[in-house]
Amino acid sequence: MKIRNILSIAAAGMLLAACSSNSGSNSVASADASMSAKGDSLVYCFGQMRGAEYLREAASDTTMLSASAKQEYLRGVKAGLDAVKANKEAYNKGLFLGMQMAMNINQFADDYGVKLSNKVFLESVTEAITSDSVVDGNQMQSKFYRLMKEFNDEKEARDKAAATEALKTAAAGKKMAEIAENLYGDIKLAEGAKLKDGDRINVEIKISTLAGKTIDAPFPKNLVIGQRLNNTPLTAAFTALSSGQTGTFLTTAQALFGQRCGQLGLEPAEVLQLDITPTLE
Repeated sequence: MKIRNILSIAAAGMLLAACSSNSGSNSVASADASMSAKGDSLVYCFGQMRGAEYLREAASDTTMLSASAKQEYLRGVKAGLDAVKANKEAYNKGLFLGMQMAMNINQFADDYGVKLSNKVFLESVTEAITSDSVVDGNQMQSKFYRLMKEFNDEKEARDKAAATEALKTAAAGKKMAEIAENLYGDIKLAEGAKLKDGDRINVEIKISTLAGKTIDAPFPKNLVIGQRLNNTPLTAAFTALSSGQTGTFLTTAQALFGQRCGQLGLEPAEVLQLDITPTLE
């Protein structure tokens, strides 16, 4: 439901209540004042809700918690309030699309290093809504997803190359040897049983950045080696150890989490330290 409609329904409800409980000119004036006050309370509550939502979202992006960021946010809110025009539904829909696309274009530049063209987008929308022929939506969607896959594949290749180089540099600094692809470590001899694929283990995994920040990742504490986590460097780390032994390894966010690394606030090429202690069940 549109925000406008939510507010309209609330206003209609107050109006009905006022009409049923008041009579005479003085009562009407009083009801108008009462509704105005209730309207202020209503929109105040809505603003508080949106402000709380901003703080919840900012909790995962601390740059949004600064005083300057909050001020910029409020400037944006005011600009949006001033931009919308009453009784201009078509204009407001276009305004909303333009704002959405502008944010998408900025995000695309950050993610893929390509600045999309405002001019091409506007020309495309203009052509679609003014042409005598109807756009084949399915065909456009298919082409869109094909192009996005190409952008994602190219980005993944760039991220992997950058991650590999960063890992080599960090491992050299710590004098760690390569154990497997995307995994370096310095493993000592241990007396426990050597772990292998198929072993059922209990495992403690601590993941941190080289700066010492702990990463809260949802890896299982009970597993079978070679299952579930076989596409990450963890399997190679497990089998490099003996039961009960603690090993320290280096890998990258890209190798460990793939495209999900951004959800954890990590760059793909960020080097991570793994402190792992697996024990046979």
